[in-house]
Amino acid sequence: MKFQCETAELKKATKTVIAAVAAKPSTPIFGAIHLIARSDGTLRLEGMDVTLSMSCEIKGSVEEEGEILIEAQRFNKLVNSLNSDTVSFSKEETQNNVHMTAGSGSYNILLMGSLDDYPKFPDFNADKSFTLEEEKIKELIDKTEFACSKDEARPLFNGVLCEIQDGKITFVGTNTHRLVIKTLPLEGTDNMSIIIPSKVLREILTSLNAKLPQEVQFSLASNQLMVVIGNVTIVSRLIEGRFPDYRRVVPPTFAVKTKVATKAFAGAVSRMSLCSGSESDYSIVKISLEGNEMKVMSSSPEVGTGEEMLPCQTEGEGIHVAFNAAYVTDILKHIATEETELSLNNSLSPVCIRPTDAEEYTYIVTPVRVVF
Repeated sequence: MKFQCETAELKKATKTVIAAVAAKPSTPIFGAIHLIARSDGTLRLEGMDVTLSMSCEIKGSVEEEGEILIEAQRFNKLVNSLNSDTVSFSKEETQNNVHMTAGSGSYNILLMGSLDDYPKFPDFNADKSFTLEEEKIKELIDKTEFACSKDEARPLFNGVLCEIQDGKITFVGTNTHRLVIKTLPLEGTDNMSIIIPSKVLREILTSLNAKLPQEVQFSLASNQLMVVIGNVTIVSRLIEGRFPDYRRVVPPTFAVKTKVATKAFAGAVSRMSLCSGSESDYSIVKISLEGNEMKVMSSSPEVGTGEEMLPCQTEGEGIHVAFNAAYVTDILKHIATEETELSLNNSLSPVCIRPTDAEEYTYIVTPVRVVF
């Protein structure tokens, strides 16, 4: 094997596929990057673990085709530390190392295992497929993935529900204490409902970094998903199980509605969370609505108390409610309108937070039981 490629392109490709390589792989062979040099001048890098596989193809100058397995973490660090314009690789058939030269540096790197032990990159015969423009998929992921659970003991909530129905695509994320729903139009696609792991969605966002807008192609086969973005391919298992009926979580009517300036509300909640005395991400903030005034409060014996008054436009009777502050600030980061609408029924029923325009974006959060 003998080839040369641009260092910058190799850095990007290595950074891409190493995301599929676990820090503590289930078996040693999954700690490798599979590097393939093809006679057509293509250099392909592959990384995988039990549930996720990623590949990236770049152009190079290939004199002799071949393939190697190289330890992923050290290779990634070495490649990212290079400052030369190009990097060259060569390997004799009988050798168990690859010779790498970059600028004035020369390296002989031991290879890993046998190529026969490395799993073949998943083949894919799609049953269904659909394509999304870059801006659409970015918006869907950005506005929903943050609400997913980080608790791996509850895998059903470690991903986002993707539902295509009646000419619309809906993403839903939840950790059971909060739920977010984002819907966009999508015509000419078969109805489907799948749960995409959060990690896959984050890798899609990372891969959408080209100068020109890209399309993202999704293909489904059995319990697997393949995503193609330019020269990057992601194959992942889908999360299996029955996602809760999110429509039943949204109350059909509300007794109290109020509108408040988004930035002012976000700032007040953030500042009040500092007075809760909690060192974790569970800071409780209390909110009282009386007429056209909103009082945002917090207190703790260790820190003290704080309160801010904000003007608002309220329909309905006064009400008191308390939240995990992080759950409120998270959604306010994703609301682009100048005002935010809060809809409530009582102090303990689910609260709806949404932008004030016609955007199909809904956030439901469960209040905290406290004494006012």
